[in-house]
Amino acid sequence: MTVQSDPPRNMSAGFSLDGNARQGELNLFSPLGTTLATLQWNPNFTQWLQGSQYRRFESMAHLTEEVTGAAIPIDAMFDWLQGKSTHSIGWQADLSAIHQGTLVAKRSSPEPLVIVRIKLEAP
Repeated sequence: MTVQSDPPRNMSAGFSLDGNARQGELNLFSPLGTTLATLQWNPNFTQWLQGSQYRRFESMAHLTEEVTGAAIPIDAMFDWLQGKSTHSIGWQADLSAIHQGTLVAKRSSPEPLVIVRIKLEAP
């Protein structure tokens, strides 16, 4: 993920994703396989777990904005990962290579420009 802010933010991590836009868990891993953080959400709570510490958030949009600098459209992201072309204001998803396991989504509005690149592996 790249956020073209000042200064620019570049983040890269492996991940495992379970659930759906309403309820799920996202685990983020370092290149060596160490768990960096876990994001969990359901209709009652949204939280970021890192080691023995956790933070609660109002929504996944607030959590992703706090952590990355940009709110990620979780509902649309789940659809995009399934190859569904769902509209999300300010975002464009390139689904042309989703069957090869590649997704690129860009947010041009509001600034800053955000680019999310996902490479999926077969389970």
